[in-house]
Amino acid sequence: MTKTLLVDGNNLFKIGFHGVRDLYHEGNHIGAIFHFVNTLKKFLVEHNYDKVIVFWDAEDNSQSRRDLLEQYKRNRKRTLNEAQQISFEWQLSRIKKYLEEMFIRQVCIDGCESDDAIAHYCNISEDEYKTIFSSDKDLTQLISDKVEVYSPNHRKVYKNGDIIPLKDISIPHYNVTTFKILSGDKSDNIDGVHLLGEKTFAKLFPEILDKAVSVDDIIQRAEELQSEGDKRKILESIITGKTKRGVLGDELFDINKKVVDLSHPMISDEGKEEVELYYTEELDPEGRGYQNLMRMMMKDGIFKYLPKQDDGWVDFLTPFMKLTRKEKKRYKNKN
Repeated sequence: MTKTLLVDGNNLFKIGFHGVRDLYHEGNHIGAIFHFVNTLKKFLVEHNYDKVIVFWDAEDNSQSRRDLLEQYKRNRKRTLNEAQQISFEWQLSRIKKYLEEMFIRQVCIDGCESDDAIAHYCNISEDEYKTIFSSDKDLTQLISDKVEVYSPNHRKVYKNGDIIPLKDISIPHYNVTTFKILSGDKSDNIDGVHLLGEKTFAKLFPEILDKAVSVDDIIQRAEELQSEGDKRKILESIITGKTKRGVLGDELFDINKKVVDLSHPMISDEGKEEVELYYTEELDPEGRGYQNLMRMMMKDGIFKYLPKQDDGWVDFLTPFMKLTRKEKKRYKNKN
C-alpha cells in the first residue's frame, strides 16, 4: 500500500518562522525555510514515504465558513511588522519553489482551507495509508484505520482508537467533532454552549471520555438529568442552544456542525476535482531538477547550516532524491 505524507503547509511553515529565529544568511531570516525542508527530510528518512503532498490555505480560505458564521476567525490579529511580513512572504514563496524541484506535490484551492482539502483527499484515497502532519487538533477527526496524525506539538503519532489531549481533558478522536460542535472553539471564534468548558463537559457527561457519543446523545442526556431534578443552569443552556450571544436553539448545533465537521469538507466541486488530480495523476518531471534546487539552497544559505562533514549536503538531499526516483518511476510506468 502506498504510504503518503499529507502536510498542513501553513502550520509547518509558521512553526519554523516563529520558532527558528536564529538562522540568517546575508541579513535574511531563513529559519522557516530550513525548518520546513529539514522536517520533511527527517520524515522521509524515518518513514520512507512514497508520496508527499503539501496543502496550503488559499488567501480567501475562511469565506465559506464566514458565510455561515460571520465572526469565524475574526478574532485573529496581524502580529507581524512590515519587515517580518516581507520575510514571511519571501520564505513562503521560496519553500514552494523548493518543493517543486523536490517532486513534492502542492495543493492550494481558492476559497478552501487546507483542512478541507486534506479531508477530501483522505476520503478518496482508500488505497493509501496516510500520515497527516499538523498540530491542528481538528484534523484528528480524520483518524481511521488508514489515517494517522502526527502532532509536532506533542511529537507523537495518534492512531485509530487513540485518545486526543485537549487543554484539561483527553477524549477519543471520534468524539472531537461532537465536543467542538457543543463547546465551540475560541481560537477560531466559534461560539459553543455558554460556559460549557472541558471540565464541565467531562463532569456532566463522562461518557465523552471513553465511548462514542453524538450531539443528540448529549442533548438527550441533559434532558434526562433535568427531568431527574438536576437544576444546573448549564443543562438548560445545552437543551436550548444558549451561547454568550443569546439562545439559538438547534441553529447553533446545525451551523457548528457545518463549520467544524470534516467528514463533510467544505470544498467546491472544482476543488474536489483538483484534489483528485493530485491523487490520480503523476508528476511530470519536465523542468524539475536538483541543479535548480541546489542553486537555490546555496543562494539562500541553507547548506551552511547542514552538519559539518564532507558529504553533509549529499546526506541531506538523498531522501528527496529517493522520493524523486519513485515519482519518476510512476510517471514512466503510466506514460
